[in-house]
Amino acid sequence: MLEPHEDQENFEGVLVYSEEFTMPGTDELNNNELWGHHYPNILNAGRITHLPPNVPEDQVEEEMAKLEEEDKVLETLMGINEDAPIPPLESAWLMKVVGDNQPYNGDGEDEGTVTYSANVIKSLRWPGAYTVAYCGQYTNIYIGYGLKQGNVAYNPTTPPDVIEDPDENPEQPEPTPLEAPEEPLEPDTDEDNKKEGEGDEI
Repeated sequence: MLEPHEDQENFEGVLVYSEEFTMPGTDELNNNELWGHHYPNILNAGRITHLPPNVPEDQVEEEMAKLEEEDKVLETLMGINEDAPIPPLESAWLMKVVGDNQPYNGDGEDEGTVTYSANVIKSLRWPGAYTVAYCGQYTNIYIGYGLKQGNVAYNPTTPPDVIEDPDENPEQPEPTPLEAPEEPLEPDTDEDNKKEGEGDEI
């Protein structure tokens, strides 16, 4: 079992395994009564503790009590079987055993039999959170969006549809317009120069 660290001055709040603790077997671990919360729960504000509200000093205690009642801080090591269920199921967790369930004789210093199957525990409250136990060890992994099941999503909403491009005018053959307009003839400047030059002869 877990117990407070013996050096609480430097390791306040740190939990360690007691010396007599031994990891249960795969079949025993397939029971949500044997699993508990090691770390504090995440509150609605995304924190693990409540911040004092911005109210007059004489109202802080009352407002803090309201916060703690509306969004409770769960006890450390509270069993996962006590979590509020996720409808329509009767639990907040799914548990299964995967791998080889065949028992084998212990090798070397191992006594009795051993199995090489693994326990997989899936959280329905936090989609993407898993705990895996295998051969006396366990680990936690989370691959998700940080959104709690059933909470209001704070992601931006989907933008509206993009307006369609206007209809394009059909292409026209060159020149435009189809028939080029008639251009006026340029005046004959050479004839005018000749007439002006005839009067200047001696």
